[in-house]
Amino acid sequence: MSTSTRRPQDRLPPLPPMRSKKSLLALLCATGALIILSGGSMLWLLHGNNDSPGKAAQATPTPTPYPTLAPPTITPPAGALFYDTFVDNSHGWSLASNDGYFRILTDDLLILADTNPDTTLTESVPTVNTNLDNYVISVDFTVHQGDTHDSSGLYLRGDGSLDHDYRVDVNGNNTVDIAKEWLDADQVEQTTMLVSPKHTSYLNPPGKQNTLTVILIGPTITVEINSLVVIMVSDSSYTSGQVALFVHHSKSPSGVTVSYSRVEIDRPAMPWLPPASAPLSEGFRCCAKNVQCVDFREHHLLY
Repeated sequence: MSTSTRRPQDRLPPLPPMRSKKSLLALLCATGALIILSGGSMLWLLHGNNDSPGKAAQATPTPTPYPTLAPPTITPPAGALFYDTFVDNSHGWSLASNDGYFRILTDDLLILADTNPDTTLTESVPTVNTNLDNYVISVDFTVHQGDTHDSSGLYLRGDGSLDHDYRVDVNGNNTVDIAKEWLDADQVEQTTMLVSPKHTSYLNPPGKQNTLTVILIGPTITVEINSLVVIMVSDSSYTSGQVALFVHHSKSPSGVTVSYSRVEIDRPAMPWLPPASAPLSEGFRCCAKNVQCVDFREHHLLY
């Protein structure tokens, strides 16, 4: 038996079946499409991030403009010694209220109210110069509550305690008067009527605004209601002093309430002399700025 040293041939591992060309092409196309889709998705995500709300929130917001509310500027008339329309209390009015007396500043008004029978509530005008001599004072006021026995008006050329002064009364029964107040030797209050209560048809009714104007030049005191002269008198007792508003309550249960919307004090523009023979009846218009007096009914110059 013969033996052989030749080894048998090593067998090759089986080869995978050969793919067709079509299958290979399809695989390459699918791979390419996948790459294109992946790249497009990344670009879309990057673009979307740039437009996202988070990105927009990081931008500096544009501030919204708001109007600035500045306090109104009140320009006094040229030459005014004092002027107030009660926008605020920059002049320093006394606003103390107690025991039935009320001083209130609100809505461009100064309100004085007195509920105590047979009493007077005063309010000194806070002028820089409290010793005024010759001037024109004009006050816009409205009576809101009161009866025929109540009154309001002005103290003029008064001393520090208003014991010596002139008092102009506008009464609830449509009369106007001028009184001189003083103390006798026993320090008892006395009143001398320079002009007794005089009826006037120029007063507006309660609830309507009136303007009280008083011109003090030397010894002459001229009173206007709504720009028409109603009283003219001469007295040389007092030459200077303070100015004060007042309301007087008589006996009505409801009291008296008056509001003021303007207080103005001016120097006369030129020397002023009373007429030598001017009638003292109603209807004369005194122009405080140029200090002329006109008969409003007949429209002719008196002086």
